[in-house]
Amino acid sequence: MRIIVTLLKEIRHVKGLFGLGVLVYFGASVLVRLAPILLQRMIDGPVTDLSKGLVFNQADFLLQLAAYMGLNVVGGLFFYLSTRILMHCANRIAEILRNRTYEHMQRLPISYFDDKPAGKVATRVVNDTETLRNQFYATLVYIFNNLVRLIFTYGIIFYMNMTLGLVLLTLLPAFYGLQLFYKRLTDQPMKDFYDARSEINTKVNETMNGAGLIQLYGQEEAIMEDFEETANKMKRAENRVIWAQSIATWNMTEFIKYLVITLVLTVIGQRFLAGQWKLTAGLLFIYISYTADVFDAMGRLIQQFPNMLRSLETGKRLLVLLEEPVEDDREASLTVTDGRVVFDHVHFSYEADKPILQDISFEVEKSETIALVGHTGSGKTSIMNLLYRFYDSQQGGVWIDGQNIKDYARESVRSHMGIVLQDPYLFTGTIATNVSMNEEDMNRKKIVEALEKVGAKDLLGRLEKGIDEPVVEQGAAFSSGERQLIAFARTLYSNPKILILDEATSHIDTETEEIIQHAMEVVKEGRTTFIIAHRLSTIQHADQILVLDKGRIAERGSHEELLAIGGIYAQMYEIQQKVG
Repeated sequence: MRIIVTLLKEIRHVKGLFGLGVLVYFGASVLVRLAPILLQRMIDGPVTDLSKGLVFNQADFLLQLAAYMGLNVVGGLFFYLSTRILMHCANRIAEILRNRTYEHMQRLPISYFDDKPAGKVATRVVNDTETLRNQFYATLVYIFNNLVRLIFTYGIIFYMNMTLGLVLLTLLPAFYGLQLFYKRLTDQPMKDFYDARSEINTKVNETMNGAGLIQLYGQEEAIMEDFEETANKMKRAENRVIWAQSIATWNMTEFIKYLVITLVLTVIGQRFLAGQWKLTAGLLFIYISYTADVFDAMGRLIQQFPNMLRSLETGKRLLVLLEEPVEDDREASLTVTDGRVVFDHVHFSYEADKPILQDISFEVEKSETIALVGHTGSGKTSIMNLLYRFYDSQQGGVWIDGQNIKDYARESVRSHMGIVLQDPYLFTGTIATNVSMNEEDMNRKKIVEALEKVGAKDLLGRLEKGIDEPVVEQGAAFSSGERQLIAFARTLYSNPKILILDEATSHIDTETEEIIQHAMEVVKEGRTTFIIAHRLSTIQHADQILVLDKGRIAERGSHEELLAIGGIYAQMYEIQQKVG
């Protein structure tokens, strides 16, 4: 019930337009439901007179016919208008929910995504909001329409014939039972359908990201079989829903409708022949018409109401995401002038009782370069995660220019940092938008200067459109080295005080490494720089090197000092020299 109330509260965003749609629909219902009464008067009036050979009042007939047609035409237009208005409201609410979900997702802590497949998160944002539009808000419109239609029709029937109204009222429990039957038939198939759809989204996402590996290892057939199995699961679930709809809605309601109409005709006929009821052709027509109308409205409710109830599971998943706590943040902005970084006795773990960093302490002065090395899982990336404030330490603190970064807004902390990853990510757009990160008032001259400084002048010369060259598919048209140069230019353009280079030369050849090394020196100039590297040849000139082992600083010093110690660093360097 809480979910229904929460979802209904979203109507407040379009309450004015929604109210107008409801008002127009009420007007349409009144007009269309009253139209058969005019037809009944035509049948019992001029048409009956004509059949009996009496004087045919053509003017009266034409007036009633015009009124009948007018009511239907105006009512139909009102129905169309109200449906458009109410469906627009449903679309608008879904759009608001989708935007809010997307915005909320971006404010969630990084830890939320650690164990969440990208496909499932995408399903919440795209598919679940669309399902709510189709199966809650749009269905809510149709349920409302049919409820109004049913209530109004019952009102007319009771006004015209109390006995017939009471007889038709007894159908409500039967239809309620039919609705429960339909819901029971479709609950599990619909759950299977949505689960399979979410799984398909995940598989498509994984296939797109791993297309190269799939083809390299010849896994296309196996992947396709796996995908087809999930798609067949989705199809089987949908077929079960279609079967339930055909059994519990159209066939069943149509059978009951014609059965009841037959009974109504039988009872009315018997009473008419017994002289108990005065019956005319017009009254007989209107009884049958309104009886059929009751069944049509009930049949639609049987099909639509369970669909709306099932969408509550979707709503529940969406609300769970929206209720995920966002990162507790501060409003104060960090001011960085020198870029001096201090880690002071930092302890950190992603999970309780599983320490990742233990008693990490070091200082990096203005414009110094510090390198972090160590085996996989030693804690290098975790130190950077704390510096970005992707996570906060459980003990100790991280200080920048004498300010504890926990006391400042995450965005302001990150605004002073630039990062170049081992596999730089390029966004769909152009080289210019990637370098400026879609800055509204991008400085084109500054973009070109940044690219030329990092050594991308030859790249620009080869491109027909220069910095306006399109970037698609995460920059797949560019080599690893070219993507790195664009990433370095991006960092140079943003002019951060602190620079993080995360394995920036690990995916490039030796020849390209020289260009990248030049770009690194350009970007590092005047900045406090952190380098995460496995290739020790790239960090020999670092001011200090921290050797991490099992979450602790095992060794520290310059390249020469660490070689002289003959410890972990010296062993790593010796191995790389032999491999080289």
